[in-house]
Amino acid sequence: MSSKKEDPRAIRSKRLLKEAVISILIETQSLQELTVQKVTAKAELNRATFYLHFLDMRDLMRNVVYDIYDDLSMKLLPLIEGERGKTEHLLTFLDYFYEHRKYLSVLFEEKAFQRKLHDFIVELVQTRRDSLGIATKEDIVSTDVMAASILGVLMWWIRDGKNYSSEYIAEQMSKWILKK
Repeated sequence: MSSKKEDPRAIRSKRLLKEAVISILIETQSLQELTVQKVTAKAELNRATFYLHFLDMRDLMRNVVYDIYDDLSMKLLPLIEGERGKTEHLLTFLDYFYEHRKYLSVLFEEKAFQRKLHDFIVELVQTRRDSLGIATKEDIVSTDVMAASILGVLMWWIRDGKNYSSEYIAEQMSKWILKK
């Protein structure tokens, strides 16, 4: 069975369209500003190319969000497998949010994005607890509450607390994430 390789032109076109979305989000700070016309113009591609790769803007946005979660998953692997009490992997995770804050702050406005990120963090917390052998006990905060807390801190930090460094936020979060 042979695996079919994707055409390099298709890979390039998809990348340019995704980069155009991010660029528009950074410039406008609004999801409502995203249109096929604006995205294709920014990417210097035509509408036919857009529709060759994506069904509509919703499909393109879904792909952009999946890319974000893939990036986060790669950044989080060391945190999941890391030792208890270590903050450097948490710092890498937080640096990702800070580095991409200009468009993530726009995505945070969408309930679907928040819900997916919450579920992602629930999975992270549970996987980390499992890898550290931390049994769920009455004195351990539920994974949903922990995920909501982390998400709340991330949203506050990206929107209003930008003057705090990744290091400071990691230090504060590690007091209640990594030690339990």
